[in-house]
Order: sequence, then structure tokens, then C-alpha cells
Amino acid sequence: MTPRIDAIRGAVQDAGLTGWLLFDFHGTNPIARRILGVGRSPSAPKTTRRWFYWIPAEGEPRKLVHRLEPSALDHLPGAAAVYLTWQELGRALAELLQDAGGAPSRIAMEYSPEARLPYVSRVDAGTIELVRSAGVTVVSSADLAQRFEGALDADARSSHRRAGALLHRILGAAFQHVRERAWSSEPATEMELQRWIFERLARADLTSSEPPAVAVNRHSGDPHFMNAPAIDAPIRAGDFLLIDAWAKERAPGSVYADYTQVAFLGETAPDRHRTVFEAVREARDAAIEYVRRSLREGRAPRGCDVDDAARGVLREQGFAERFVHRTGHSIGEEVHGNGVHLDNLETRDERTLIEGSLVSVEPGVYLEEFGVRSEVNLLVDGGEAVVTTEPIQREILCLAR
Repeated sequence: MTPRIDAIRGAVQDAGLTGWLLFDFHGTNPIARRILGVGRSPSAPKTTRRWFYWIPAEGEPRKLVHRLEPSALDHLPGAAAVYLTWQELGRALAELLQDAGGAPSRIAMEYSPEARLPYVSRVDAGTIELVRSAGVTVVSSADLAQRFEGALDADARSSHRRAGALLHRILGAAFQHVRERAWSSEPATEMELQRWIFERLARADLTSSEPPAVAVNRHSGDPHFMNAPAIDAPIRAGDFLLIDAWAKERAPGSVYADYTQVAFLGETAPDRHRTVFEAVREARDAAIEYVRRSLREGRAPRGCDVDDAARGVLREQGFAERFVHRTGHSIGEEVHGNGVHLDNLETRDERTLIEGSLVSVEPGVYLEEFGVRSEVNLLVDGGEAVVTTEPIQREILCLAR
């Protein structure tokens, strides 16, 4: 038994479960694959067929693998059963779960009732039905997944901090770069600045799943704005600019940093822009303070409650209908990770921020003429909630000539 499997088994026991059944087909369950380390090595065998890995509360783990891929889980402890036909699969799975006898038998899988947590809902309905046919009850593995896939170890936390420091500097340089051209006859455009940032990320040996979002004026009022040649806009004096960028180191196991900042090309931002920014800043800070206060008082903050803290501020300011997304998302090896999200809007995420949880905190207000979002990253580290890159934006950055 490996230390990680021992820890998982202990967590299963603590949760009062019979076991955790991890399943994947053709890479559809990234939670199971990352927790078990499947496919991490370039020399790892392919896994294009269904596999199951059973970690019971008591006893040894067991595997169920396809005859064409018998070595798929060889790096894990436990005896393996092999199937070929769909009939053999059904029988072998029933035998695998026979040890889950008792009343009731509660099996955790990557499932969420009514898909309320879609990042956890990785196992298809048919497979859930197949497992239930063995006479067990399937419950969500959301809390287990948060513990073993949504909490960063020391190396991952350091990776995030390094990437964040570099990304923070690149964002600062990007704003100064666009300032230098804003008053010229050839101002930078959104896509030019996007390419400039992307090139600087590469030079810093950072990688990103997608280029950053660079949005000027009314484009910043679109919370999911995507740059495109047909709508590329210049960035001139008197314009309002939002940049959302995310990146991580190129090494395996690296963790993302993800920031959004805003600026005005001129001496002083308009009153309306400053009013909206102040509301967003207060909402952001209220979310951070809620997490900090909860940890100080010995309470585990739930993602939905952190979202409520930010959303309540914007509701009081009259912007409730203009805040149209969750307050924040989990961050890991993917920029949108599988851990707890700060969300009581799109979903109700009742998972808690535990040691090693890393989330974005990014409330926003989106109007027709412009939008404001302020995004920082919050890490639970040593029992404290830490904003991982300082200083955070306190005012609209004014870029004068």
C-alpha cells in the first residue's frame, strides 16, 4: 500500500463510506486520473478502455481493467481482474463490489446529484446505473476529490507563487506598453496587446491554455469576451482597458496563476468607472475577509458562503443583476480546477476551503458601455487565507501620457 492510497483509505473511513470507486473511460474523468497518477508519464500505457479502481474502507484495493490494456493500473497496489466483453465487465464489477456488503453500502464516485457540481460529475449516468445494479448506493466523491485533487502540496504552492510573480510583472509591463502607444497615430489594438503578452509569457517560460483576454471599453462589459480579428479594437487615450491573463510553469505538475486588472488611459478615470470599481473591490475584499474570519474562528468556509459574501456587497450597491457569474473558481494544474468553487449562483458549492485550497476571487460588474472585474488568487496556507501576489489592485490604474 502506498502512502497516498493509505491516506485515501483513511479519508474513506472518516467519511463513513464503504469505499471509493474511481473510474475512467478515454480520459473522461480527470479527477480519477490525477488522483491515481494515470497517464502522467510520457511512457505510461494508453487507457482507451474502461477501468475501475476500488479503494475500500477495509481491505486491499482492487483493479478492473480491459484485456487490451492489462497494465493500465500497474503502478497502483492491488490485484487486477481482467475483462473483455461487456458481459464480463458486468459480472466482474459485481464481484469487485461484493466486498461492499452490509447495510447500507455507500460507494463514492465522481457523481453529483442532479449535476449540481458539474466539475465533479465525471461519471456517466449509464455507469452509475451499472454500479447501482450491484446493490450499492452511489454518493458523491466531491469532498474526497477536494481533499486529494483540490488541495495543493508544498511543491504545487511554490509553483503557483513563482508563476504568479512572473505573471504579475508581465501584466504591469503590458499596461505600460499600451500607454506608450495610446497617444500615437498607431495605437496598439486588443489583439496586438494579446500577442505581446503571450510572447512575454513564453519568454518567461510560462505556458497558458489560451491567450489572455484583452478587452477595451464596451468589450470589457462582456464577462466572457474573446478576442477576434473581426472585432479587434484600438486602445487609445481615454479608453478603459481590462486584461485577464493566466499562466503556469512548463514543468509537469505546475499550477496556474490567474489575474484580472483594469486601467484607464488618462489622468483620472471617469466617476462612473471609479464607482463601479470601488463596488467590485469591496465585494472582492468581503469575500477574502469572510474566508479569513472563518479560519480564525475555526470554521471551514464553504464556497457558496464566500460567494454570498461578495454578492451581498454588490446587491447593496444596486449591481446584483450585473454580477452574472460565480465569485471564483478552483485553480490547479488546469486554470479551472476541480476543487471547491466560490459559487452560490451557477451551482451551490457546499464544499469547504481546506488547507491547500487555491481559488480565484473575481467579482465583476458588467454594463453596456464597460465592465469591471478584479481578480486575485487566494490560497489556504498554514491555516491562513493568503493573497498570493501583492500588491493587489486598490484603484483603477491611470496611465497618463
